[in-house]
Amino acid sequence: MGIGWFGRALEHVGVTFTGVLLVGTAMAPAGIAKTASDATMAPIGSGWTEFFPKTQLDQPPGKTRHTLSNGEHHFWVLSTDPSTYPGRDSGPRSEMRFFNDYTSGQAQFQADIKVAAGCSRASIMQIFGAPDRATAFMAWAMPNRLSYYGDSTIYSPLYDKYLRLNVIHDTASRDISVYVNGVAHGTFQDHGSANHYFKVGVYHQKDMSSRCDVYVKNIHIYKK
Repeated sequence: MGIGWFGRALEHVGVTFTGVLLVGTAMAPAGIAKTASDATMAPIGSGWTEFFPKTQLDQPPGKTRHTLSNGEHHFWVLSTDPSTYPGRDSGPRSEMRFFNDYTSGQAQFQADIKVAAGCSRASIMQIFGAPDRATAFMAWAMPNRLSYYGDSTIYSPLYDKYLRLNVIHDTASRDISVYVNGVAHGTFQDHGSANHYFKVGVYHQKDMSSRCDVYVKNIHIYKK
């Protein structure tokens, strides 16, 4: 399987400093792999334009909590890891931040995601930005289920299998629609107008399990 634009960007274009990896976009489009798997990837709905934003990798200070192999990203954190941004977040994270910043229009995240058994109380995908809180949306891994902020269930069973996750944000209606394997599994309201962007990986939440492992591949970002 080809590694795709995101994998090649990570392998070929990066500047590393404490806890964070910045990735540029200059070489990313040329790295798109036209594989059979890629040919089956399509956004939910019509009128979308795919684009290739810069990315930033956040990890606990002094720790390596991400690997990339054959197009598969492996993110993990331990509950004992130090906070990535002390005093500014809820604990350690191994996350990819996409610089797809938007305040209007629509944006869609798409990826194949697998959560290892035992991972609980960790955010695995989020839309950042709200006037009085940090995020517009969070998908949490809970015991063998994907949930909205640890509350209502989006999809189950969750563990040890790849699921195709599509999350669509319409800033006009404020709707955030979630699809798993191409099927609608919930629509939620965002928390107000703000600068929004996507993140994926593992982000510790209160009472997280001792370790969380998340695998991600076939990432695509769309807008309209």
